[in-house]
Amino acid sequence: MAEITIRISDRMLKVAGALLIVLFLLWGFSHLWQSGVLRAKYQVRLFVPAAQDLHIGAPVRLDGMPVGTVISVELAPNSADSSRRIEVVLRIEKQFQYLIGEDSSAALMTEGLLGGKVVNIQRGFAGPPVSAGGEIRVVQVKEVTLTDFLDVLGKKAGCQNEVSNSPDAKSSTAVKHSPTTRGPN
Repeated sequence: MAEITIRISDRMLKVAGALLIVLFLLWGFSHLWQSGVLRAKYQVRLFVPAAQDLHIGAPVRLDGMPVGTVISVELAPNSADSSRRIEVVLRIEKQFQYLIGEDSSAALMTEGLLGGKVVNIQRGFAGPPVSAGGEIRVVQVKEVTLTDFLDVLGKKAGCQNEVSNSPDAKSSTAVKHSPTTRGPN
């Protein structure tokens, strides 16, 4: 049997290798661009009384739409006000800066029933945009917890029991029959 030898020149190997490297770099660049790593960003901050379950990397939303992430959660230096104990620094995509006015407000909210905390910014429509390094005011939001939900269910059941056991309820449900009287024929 005859042997078949295939020869590939060194030049062709270098061109194929360079082509693979370029394709890999383009793929990596496109993934970085889609993830938002390469988009221009700016930072704003807010002060909250407590930040339990708020972690670095938590999403920041503007009227429910994702616009950035939390990059820092630290104790506020020299804070005498109890509502400004924790400083939270947000990194927001620069393209959304003009939508966040000085009258905008932020709130820490739980994502879903068992999810982590997110920062939700409600847009303001008056005044100039918050500048880089500026502050967004915080509005406290009362969230319904599992114990609150169970308390409401218990109160509802208690009210139903009281209504069904009350004397007024029993007398109103009983039908009174009275004999009909007939007059003379």
